[in-house]
Order: sequence, then structure tokens, then C-alpha cells
Amino acid sequence: MAKVKIDSPEKDRNIPDNEQGTPDAETKEEVKETKEAAAEAPAKEAEEAVAEEAAREKTEANEDAEKKNQSFFNKKRQKETSKHEKELESEVAKLKAEISDEKNRYLRLLADFDNFKKRTAKESDAKYLDSKADTLKKFLTVIDAYERALKVEVPEESKQYTAGFEMIYDIFKKILEENGVEEIKALGESFDPSLHNAVMHVEDESAGQNVIVEVFEKGYRMGDRILRYSIVKVAN
Repeated sequence: MAKVKIDSPEKDRNIPDNEQGTPDAETKEEVKETKEAAAEAPAKEAEEAVAEEAAREKTEANEDAEKKNQSFFNKKRQKETSKHEKELESEVAKLKAEISDEKNRYLRLLADFDNFKKRTAKESDAKYLDSKADTLKKFLTVIDAYERALKVEVPEESKQYTAGFEMIYDIFKKILEENGVEEIKALGESFDPSLHNAVMHVEDESAGQNVIVEVFEKGYRMGDRILRYSIVKVAN
């Protein structure tokens, strides 16, 4: 049987000594450095861990300090805010009280002014009515004069003159009526001291008690105002 010779490729290769397992100086140095690095790795990791822990603790300390400072400033700010709010509330309460006082004062002044206007209007109306009453009262003597004149008997040929007197008399009466003046009823009425002035009393069985049986002078009124009382004679 023929033997086959197998050439080993490794024999054909020209392998340097350092590649065939014999390390040179550089490789030894690298190995040494690798070993030293491997030896120093745990210590370095420990130092880094300590540094990280220290940094973390420092960060936490800073955060705690910041939180404390923040809490202090928050409390201070809150205290100042609370104080400011109390001052504002006090000022608001003061202003509300002032507004309430001013409102009450305004309402009182408004009520006083309203009363003043009413009182002034009432006084003005009263003065006007007084002046009106005083003026119209002067017409009463003229009316009395015409009534007395019209009662006088005159000859037939003179009645044309009395007709003119009657026309003037009617004009005066119309003026009084237009101004609210009316005659106070007296004859046959019960005596009323607020309307009548009794100057004579008489016993008369045909008349009732306190009945007016004669009018000496007519009385007149303007609404509730008495311009002149009726002068009368009262029976019984």
C-alpha cells in the first residue's frame, strides 16, 4: 500500500517565533498592562462607585438644602402673603364700612331733600292758596253790596238799570265759582261752629234744636279753607 505524504500547511508557512507561541517583549508588555488593568479594574470601579455615591449624596444634600431653602422661602412668602391678605381684608372691610356710611348718608340726604321738596312744594301751595284766598276774600264785600242793592225795590221804569247790576253780580259769582269758592249752607242747617258764627239765639218751637233760622251774613269757603264764617241766628 502506497503511503500518501500530506504536507502540513503550517510547515510551509514561515511563522515568526512570536506567532508560534514565543512572546516577544512588546507582547509581554501588553499582557502585563492587560493584567495590571484587570487588577486595577475592581479598584477603579470601586473608586468610581464611591465617587458616584459621593456625588449622589452631594446631589441629595444639595437637593435637601434647596428643598429646605425653598420651604423656608415658601413659608416666609406664605407668611408675607397671609399678612398681606389680612391687610387687604382689613382694608376691604374698612372700605366697605366707609361705602356703607356714605350710602346711608346719601340715603339720608336724599330723604331730607325729598322731604324738603315736598315741604317746599306744600309751603308754596299754601302760600299760593293763602294769596288766592286773600284776593278772593276781597270780592265777598262786593258780592254783599250787590246782593243788598238787588234787594231794594225800584220802580218799574228803573229795572233796566238793575238788570245791569244783576249781570255784574252774576259775573262776580261766576269768577268765585271758577276759583273753587262756594257759599256755606246755613239757613235751615244744624249749627256747626267750624262753619258758622252764632251771634244770636232764639227760642222757636217751630224750629229744631240748634237749627239756624236766620243768616245775617253769608259765609264762603274755598275747599277746606274758610274765607268767611256765616253769621247766623240759632234757634233753641
